[in-house]
Amino acid sequence: MIYKKNSYVTGSMCDSKLKLSILAADEIVENAVTELMGDLGIDGIVAMEKYKAMWLIAKNSFLFYRRPTWREEFSVRCFISKYSAVKLILDTIVEGADGEKFLHARTELAAIDLEGGRIRKAETVGFTPDMAHPSEEEGPEFTRFPKTGTEAVDSINVRSTSLDYCYHTNNIEYVRFMLNTYDIEFFKTHDPVSLEIHYGGQSFSGEKLDIEKMETEDGDLFRIVRDGSEITSCKLSWKEA
Repeated sequence: MIYKKNSYVTGSMCDSKLKLSILAADEIVENAVTELMGDLGIDGIVAMEKYKAMWLIAKNSFLFYRRPTWREEFSVRCFISKYSAVKLILDTIVEGADGEKFLHARTELAAIDLEGGRIRKAETVGFTPDMAHPSEEEGPEFTRFPKTGTEAVDSINVRSTSLDYCYHTNNIEYVRFMLNTYDIEFFKTHDPVSLEIHYGGQSFSGEKLDIEKMETEDGDLFRIVRDGSEITSCKLSWKEA
């Protein structure tokens, strides 16, 4: 099955350049993943109520080819491209009306048992192989990040409006936390090339999170930690605008 949707860049999706913002792109992808899983009847609410489990985004990787501008139309395709016993890989592709590729994202999902906290096999949470749409289309890959070398650049306290329906910090909020370490002059002179983020844990309202950063030749590495333990890691790559 392939989830499809047509839309356009609204004002709330724009950054200071009137282009699709990184956060809006992330929202488009996460919404597409959620809607696809809902159409398949195995979304997070069903997983909780029927299977006593919860789907978690373990990793997200984005390639930005060209960010559409205000009111520019685009289409979204999302499908399960690969799967294993314990994880699903979903591809989300955002294209222009003429087929120009704007964005390609790859998402890794895993199901966690609500009672024991262990990883569940996908088949125990409603997934069946016929739900997949196997594809060899090239797209973003998942990489490994170093665990050392980053230095503290900021800290934040998780607020109630940053939480999702499970009372965890929303995935997109972590991206916001990291983007807020850049100033407006940087965004005026740079455009995103890629973003890869790994979610290794959860955080909750009232907790203090430290944001660590390391600049490298091919991008900026981030770690978000709580009391020294990593919650999220990310790599953002940029090009001059």
